[in-house]
Amino acid sequence: MSDQFSWSQNWYPISPLSYLDASVPTPVTVLGKKLVIWQNKKQQWIVMDDQCPHKLAQLSLGKIEEDGTLMCRHHGWCFNEEGNCTKIPMLVEEEAIKTACNSPRSKVTVYPTQVKQGLLWVWPDNKDTAFEDCQLKEPAIIPECGLDVTATDWHLLEVPVGYIVSVESSFDPSHAQFLHEGLAGFSPDKTVPIASFKAVEEISAEAGFTLKHSGYNLLNKDMEATRKFTPPCCNTTIYRYPNGNLMLSQLYFIPTEPGRCRYIGKFITSMNFSQKNLILDRLPKKLKTGLSHLSTYQLSDQDLMVMHAQETLQAQLEKPWHKSYFLPSKADMGIMTFRQWLDQFAGGKPAYENVKETPYQSLTDEELYDRWHRHTKYCSSCRATVDFLGKVETYSRYSMIIFSILTLLLLLLPISGKLAILSTIFAVISVLISLLSDDLRHRFISGLPRNGLPIRKLYDR
Repeated sequence: MSDQFSWSQNWYPISPLSYLDASVPTPVTVLGKKLVIWQNKKQQWIVMDDQCPHKLAQLSLGKIEEDGTLMCRHHGWCFNEEGNCTKIPMLVEEEAIKTACNSPRSKVTVYPTQVKQGLLWVWPDNKDTAFEDCQLKEPAIIPECGLDVTATDWHLLEVPVGYIVSVESSFDPSHAQFLHEGLAGFSPDKTVPIASFKAVEEISAEAGFTLKHSGYNLLNKDMEATRKFTPPCCNTTIYRYPNGNLMLSQLYFIPTEPGRCRYIGKFITSMNFSQKNLILDRLPKKLKTGLSHLSTYQLSDQDLMVMHAQETLQAQLEKPWHKSYFLPSKADMGIMTFRQWLDQFAGGKPAYENVKETPYQSLTDEELYDRWHRHTKYCSSCRATVDFLGKVETYSRYSMIIFSILTLLLLLLPISGKLAILSTIFAVISVLISLLSDDLRHRFISGLPRNGLPIRKLYDR
């Protein structure tokens, strides 16, 4: 087994299948590589370089033809699932077409893919042996632990902070009581110092490491947690409680480019936390899912606030992590172990390709709390909800105008005043629905308030 980790010769989950539209190509970035995802006529998912060899136009801007090829929007060049060019509209002579299409310069690099546990995985290595090499490894999927892995849906975010602080935060459970105060029962008052936090297996380049630790608040103080890092990007955490209950979180942190990271995760538990909601339960599935996603933003905003500040300061200090951090408690073991793995086996950071790294730049609040680029544009349920709310707002405005005119006519004409009052009530209700729809729609686009000062309030006090 190699003592050095290869960033490109590994499986990365790039998207839940539920986030992909088979009718259009989808762009994605992994390790600095600009890739395009599309589905051919055989319903196979293809991942290739997102650039046409003609003039480097993005293939993700193209369309999927009826014959199952991917067409470049710029000049109509078409490519099959093997990356071979099949059509060049501006060439008419058969011999010229054959020569150009058979040239290695017209070929687009295709990467190995597979589907497991509802995720599309890619092997982002462009070596000639990539399709053979990928057979030697398996993706880091959810392990068998007695829980139904299909019980909950995958969730995807793409955030403006980097891979290192993202993974590091997931191995730092004690921060939740303080950073997420007021959410999910977290509170500094309920904090319990972590009594035990240790590695249970030898750390290695390919297998990563496994940690066990005790609880960190009054609700989970008796549980035993296992956190396993499977390179390059997986954190599998299982909480085992004395009464036999289990909680599992499967988190993937895909390094897209410096200062950005894609999160894919799900949470599964044997405990029943579901609550009946007479209104939400009657909504269409996509609308119900979209509205439920709104509840996740507060927690991720809090994480982003701290991680962004951390990366900005780290770039300014220009010191290695072990000279910047002071980690005196057992609770810091997860942070230290991940950093040690990164330094010892993986070059200290992801190996991005064709990317010139620059110091991490401070973001504006508009950039940091931008929800459209973080989640909404990727999620079909949230996009459908935004579209629905936009229509509700428009119809409500029309309704307001109609009922306002009707009220005016009823007041001018010798007709019952009760009808005028009723019409006025409907006009007011239309205004309220319009304002509510507009406010909800805005929350899918940005975390900054629509009215008042553009300041993100992350805590009630």
